[in-house]
Amino acid sequence: MSSADLSPPSPAAPPPKSSPERHAYYFVAHRSDFVGGNFAVNRQENYRLNLPTFTGMYNRGKQDRTAGVSESDARRNADAIKQQVAKGTRSQHTFTGNASDSWNNDMENKDAVLFGNELSAAYLDGYLGVK
Repeated sequence: MSSADLSPPSPAAPPPKSSPERHAYYFVAHRSDFVGGNFAVNRQENYRLNLPTFTGMYNRGKQDRTAGVSESDARRNADAIKQQVAKGTRSQHTFTGNASDSWNNDMENKDAVLFGNELSAAYLDGYLGVK
């Protein structure tokens, strides 16, 4: 009996992530995070919350391809997505159950650019049929 027969089976590689999953993960992994005091960012939760946005943009690209939008128009749409997001993204936060205690948070410029780049790439992946 050889030593190769005694080695444990190698684990199967995980299935590849879809385009929206890759872009959402890249955005969450590379964005600036404020960590300090009593606040820390949960990357898994942030990924879970951002994934529907990237999936929606990917599906919009697929729909545009099905609707007969030309590739040049799709690339213009992708550039428009980048420009719109680069102008700023604002989110509103409230403490649980107390709507009067709320605040707005503007995304940092470099994060807005990253978000726009990844959203537009997800849109183009959907349009071009990248899985």
